[in-house]
Amino acid sequence: MDGPELPHNDARTVFQIILWFLFIIAILSVGARLGTKYAMARKLALADWILLAAQSAYLAQCVSISLGASQGLGDSVSQLSEYAVENFLQAEYASFVFQLIALALIKWSISSSIQQLSPSATHKRLDLILRVVVGIWLLTAVLTSLFQCALPTPWDYLHGSQCINRRAWWTYVSLINVATEFFIVALYFLIIGKLRMSLARRSLVLIIFSTRLLIIAIALTQLAIFLRVFPSSDLTKDLWLPTVLNQATLSTSVVTACGPYLRPFMESLESGMARVENLPGSELDLSRRRPGSNGYYLSGFGSSAACSSQATDR
Repeated sequence: MDGPELPHNDARTVFQIILWFLFIIAILSVGARLGTKYAMARKLALADWILLAAQSAYLAQCVSISLGASQGLGDSVSQLSEYAVENFLQAEYASFVFQLIALALIKWSISSSIQQLSPSATHKRLDLILRVVVGIWLLTAVLTSLFQCALPTPWDYLHGSQCINRRAWWTYVSLINVATEFFIVALYFLIIGKLRMSLARRSLVLIIFSTRLLIIAIALTQLAIFLRVFPSSDLTKDLWLPTVLNQATLSTSVVTACGPYLRPFMESLESGMARVENLPGSELDLSRRRPGSNGYYLSGFGSSAACSSQATDR
């Protein structure tokens, strides 16, 4: 005897649960970061405001794709009306733009943090390269997405004419996203390599910053699945999993951008207060100098966000 069939809208419901669960995790992470920063410095830095803008774009993306999913994401396209398919395509069209903006803003927020993390001219030049590459990637990806098909229906790549090769476009978007994440992690390693700290503490810091490698794994998995199912004769059904992985990429990107602040936040809860030796607006204070050293000193990473430096780039 066959088991009972799941309702047609079950896939939509599961997607909505996953979507908003991942968003809530991101919101809590941002709240932990901003709460810690404000408790320690009594003000927010530029990187924090950029992250807030990214979270706003993420919210807009969630609303857009949620509306699209309600039209039948996960259901067979043969079961949907033309009106529902059209609404799904329009919602997906809007969500991609917000997704790209959110990802770029998160990278720029991290870039702003990196600028404050190291006084090295070499590191700052590498950071500038990151910003420029992300800006070019965002501009080209968004413009291509907005004009992916001929007017007056640029969102309708299912029935429209003169559309771009979406496989090539999404491959470009995903691979540049992955490449910039590799660059960010490598830049963190370069900076931390000059930090004067114990092996245990260095390992902890590297683990925290290396969590952004999770984004690379999720993004590459999403790309592989998307290339396997697209183009598809059953679009709304086959795009369910790639769309879920897109949401996982966004949420993980936010959470890992907040990761360095979650440990001091939890410790501040345990002790009932958050303290910092120096009270800058930036993430890490690199203003204190100690003579006779060629490295940076990480002061109390676990209990505060204070970091002192005495090295200058040669």
